[in-house]
Amino acid sequence: MTGSDPAAGVAGDPGRRQQDLERILAGQTDTAASRRSPALLRRPRLLVPLGGLAAAASAVLVFGLLPGSTAGTAYAATPPPLQYTAVETSLPAGQLLEGIAQHTAALSEPTGEDTVLEWKDWSLFTRIDGETVSSRVVAADHKAVVHADGSGTLTSAFEGEDAKTEAYGPDLYREPMPTDPTLLRESLRRSTPAIDAASGTDQALRGVLRSQALDPAQRAAVLRLIAGLPELRYEGSVTDRAGRSGQAFSADSDGSGLPTRYTFIIEAATGRVLGQEAMLTTRAGKLNVPVPSVISYTVYLDAHKQ
Repeated sequence: MTGSDPAAGVAGDPGRRQQDLERILAGQTDTAASRRSPALLRRPRLLVPLGGLAAAASAVLVFGLLPGSTAGTAYAATPPPLQYTAVETSLPAGQLLEGIAQHTAALSEPTGEDTVLEWKDWSLFTRIDGETVSSRVVAADHKAVVHADGSGTLTSAFEGEDAKTEAYGPDLYREPMPTDPTLLRESLRRSTPAIDAASGTDQALRGVLRSQALDPAQRAAVLRLIAGLPELRYEGSVTDRAGRSGQAFSADSDGSGLPTRYTFIIEAATGRVLGQEAMLTTRAGKLNVPVPSVISYTVYLDAHKQ
């Protein structure tokens, strides 16, 4: 069943619960986290001049000013919501994530001095000029190479422009993420005080996942962080916007100023966060978009050490 309350406990036979988890894990063992959708790869490259990975994370904020935007009364074009496939399970969302976290923590992966990260963002930026509201979509491609001391290079692009590469110094998230979920929460609270809400977790993870290639123990801590969100729901299986199979978990928050559903797409076999999405659920404020509307998403295409 979907929409389970993680605080309600786990119903049913323990053997059945283990079978449910194993079935979900087995369904993704042949999924490569780096697999990309041809549709994504054919999209025009985009350029965003950013001074570092923390700046790249802030670029996905939904509310931005667009100098030179043209006024219009039509709704801005927003992407269709993802389609979830219900998965019959006796595990509440938090317990399901805990099972995936335990599996993830036992994995072994290569290590290296440098980190390679690649991701794609899509966001809705809105300009309010008196009574006129205009919005347009802004997409961006990013590739970062991070060195052991936290310095690195970031190559980013906006549509219709050549890619630009900039060097930067040690980033906000240069310290390795803790593997204990409580310590991870407190570490992220220093930069994101609202970490206990879905909006804060979404914001903090956007910074972390653009700065580090997390090892299995760190990814397990991230899953446990998500598992602790109030009223977390398991939406079921989903094909993400890069064509990869994942498991979707969501929670609602109005921390951004508007009621928003935050969704985290997890690859169960590896514990990797494949993507994050934000969708307005009940009202859009002054944004010229229908409700519901997906207002931002990120797909994490690559994260490895070399």
